[in-house]
Amino acid sequence: MKHKEWKGFLVKRFLMILFWVSISEWLLSGFFDKIFFPWLSDTLQIEFFMAGMDSGLTIGVLLKGGLYLTVTGICSQFSDVMGVGMRAASGQWAGSVVTERIASQTKYLNSRQTQIYIWGMVAITILVLLALLVPYVLAALAFSRMVKRQMQQMEEQERRQKEEYDRRKNLLLSDVAHDLKTPMTTVAGYARALISNEEQEHGDRICGEKKREYLEAIYNKSMQMSGLLNLLFEYVTLDSEGFQLKKAKADLWELLRDCGAGLYVDFEKKGMEMIPKIPEEACIMEVDRVQFSRVINNLLNNALKHNDAGTRIWIIAEQEDEEITIRICDDGAAIPEKTANYIFEPFVLGDESRNSRGGSGLGLSIAHKVITMHGGSLTLEQNEGEKYRKAFVIRFAV
Repeated sequence: MKHKEWKGFLVKRFLMILFWVSISEWLLSGFFDKIFFPWLSDTLQIEFFMAGMDSGLTIGVLLKGGLYLTVTGICSQFSDVMGVGMRAASGQWAGSVVTERIASQTKYLNSRQTQIYIWGMVAITILVLLALLVPYVLAALAFSRMVKRQMQQMEEQERRQKEEYDRRKNLLLSDVAHDLKTPMTTVAGYARALISNEEQEHGDRICGEKKREYLEAIYNKSMQMSGLLNLLFEYVTLDSEGFQLKKAKADLWELLRDCGAGLYVDFEKKGMEMIPKIPEEACIMEVDRVQFSRVINNLLNNALKHNDAGTRIWIIAEQEDEEITIRICDDGAAIPEKTANYIFEPFVLGDESRNSRGGSGLGLSIAHKVITMHGGSLTLEQNEGEKYRKAFVIRFAV
């Protein structure tokens, strides 16, 4: 659980506990003022010193009154000088209201009756005090149980997330090994064929055109492996401690145009239409030009790779008073919900899509991390536009 979520949980639970404690204390005070104290007065002809007080039934006044009664009862066993001093000190701490109420109850009683009254009031004070403390004790126990339960849920959630993370990481490593093995096998096979060709003295030899085809295959497969390794290195770099973006003021719209222009020919070759809708006026913002351009290129390449010929791609840029929005959207097939829910998490990779289209499963995670480091957000929206079916949306607060 994130720090803000944990803080919110504690505040909400504390306020809830405080509310129930307040209700419980109000009900107990009403019970003692309306039922218990009147019964005590009618039945035993004894008026509790806090009955009918304007300040209400409070734990602080109870403690003061109980302590004063206890000291008074004990001091009656000592010499007059010591007893008067201790009673005076405790009476000053308890306050005139409490001492005057107790004095009014005992002024017509003899010594024995006064002792009975004092120790009776001490017992009742302890009883009332314990009753008032019950809600606080129960609240503390309830709050600790809530926190303990939440901690257990957090630990269980983190355990499941770690297991899922490890599963996806292992899947990625397996897929990367597969992606590297396939071109390496091709490279090794063609290289072996070329070496064998050079070693042949007689018989059929590989002609110049065939040799060029083999060399091109070796080069293309080498570039494929290099691209995959670079992507892995980029992901690790972004995740490493101490990495910082190299921000500088730049025109976002100009960066979008450059990225779109760089891939225009690729879209045209595949029979796909790119439709830029970028404002003419500049949009100046502090960004890392290299990393931001990499995000846009990644999203455009993603659209190029995972859509069929005839698909239209839009680059839509908007700036409002409080938000900058960039949409890379298309009218191709929607992403399955199961994949869409985790599409920006690292090591997320759909096997069916991977086998037919290629890819490493890290590109969108890298893009999401870069935009987050810029203070923005990258989300996937589907079936929300009239023309397009899915859109990767970048938002920055102005």
